[in-house]
Amino acid sequence: MEIGRYLVLSTAHVCVKTADLLGGWALLEPSDPPVAVASTRYGWFISTREVEEPDRRQIPADVLGAMRLGREQGCDYLLFDCDAGTIPGLPLFPW
Repeated sequence: MEIGRYLVLSTAHVCVKTADLLGGWALLEPSDPPVAVASTRYGWFISTREVEEPDRRQIPADVLGAMRLGREQGCDYLLFDCDAGTIPGLPLFPW
């Protein structure tokens, strides 16, 4: 059995433009966007795996910073959730 960890972050840690991008990526085949994104009712699941160039350049800075934080915390995934709290150290984007 394999058990993973994920870090729950508020969707307020991504800007509206990034949120639109993540929503679009979630509709694509998992291998098409630069990072796999799964949509939830209230946000998105995103892998924290390191992304190589040139795909890395397509990922917005707000997501890259959250992915890095997730890796630093030993998490395999991020869950951006609109009901989650915010944390210090990541930018905030009021919607």
